Amino acid sequence: AGAAAARRASRVARQAEEEAVAAGPGGGKRLLVLGGNGYVGREVCRLAVARGYAVTSLSRRGENPEPGNTELDQVVWRAGDATDAGAVRDLVADADAVVHAIGLLFDANSGLTNLNLVVSGSGSVPTEESTYDRITRQTAFNVIDAVRGRLRMPFSAPTPVMFVSAAEAGWPDVAFGEQVEARAPAWLQQYLAAKRAVEANIQASPDTIRPVIFRPSLIWSWTKFDVLPVIPVFNVLSFLGVPFVDKTVTVSTLSKAIVAGLQDPSVSGVQRFMDMEELEQAL
Repeated sequence: AGAAAARRASRVARQAEEEAVAAGPGGGKRLLVLGGNGYVGREVCRLAVARGYAVTSLSRRGENPEPGNTELDQVVWRAGDATDAGAVRDLVADADAVVHAIGLLFDANSGLTNLNLVVSGSGSVPTEESTYDRITRQTAFNVIDAVRGRLRMPFSAPTPVMFVSAAEAGWPDVAFGEQVEARAPAWLQQYLAAKRAVEANIQASPDTIRPVIFRPSLIWSWTKFDVLPVIPVFNVLSFLGVPFVDKTVTVSTLSKAIVAGLQDPSVSGVQRFMDMEELEQAL
């Protein structure tokens, strides 16, 4: 009887291993993407499914942005409000990793909300309650609090939490960055304050959270016509060594770097453009 039980256990273990290999590097791990139908989020979802992750997206619309796409059709699309701590907590409870890809460039207080129709890769339009504090800080804090608060097995690895920040969040760390920010418009200062609040909080619990913070400057693709004219300007200034201007990254580079960061447990902390390019190659 003991030998038979051992053989059954061996078969079960072998089957589980084969299924994990067939599923890809993600091994069937459960990934939650906040803002999965956005410009960056959908690419993360697509890549993560292709790498073997079981992906759930939480967004306001909760709709597949590209019905018929092989990978995106496999995502579980949930409609909900990421500022609702309970809704986020319920989804985080079933996730092995989280990607926060929610964001907006011009919030309800910026006076420039109509420009989101042009600059938003997903065509998202903020509501009157869509402030940087609510959309960036509060939604990310909900994720962080949910990960910290859930039951963990002793000696278990920290939960990977990926956060899409901004290159300008690093201005205080570079020459002339603080002077440039002091002259920036109020909306940009508030935008960066929300990003930095999340960066600080997400790094405060290394035993619970493996924080990976991506700091892209302009994110682009050949179909995002609003930013194409200024891409060469940013890239030339970065090449010339202007300290407060980072090279731009494509949405493909950023999303591949995020998925590579999920897979590699050694990746942690701030990732600038050169780190993202290196992670992209690793994928």
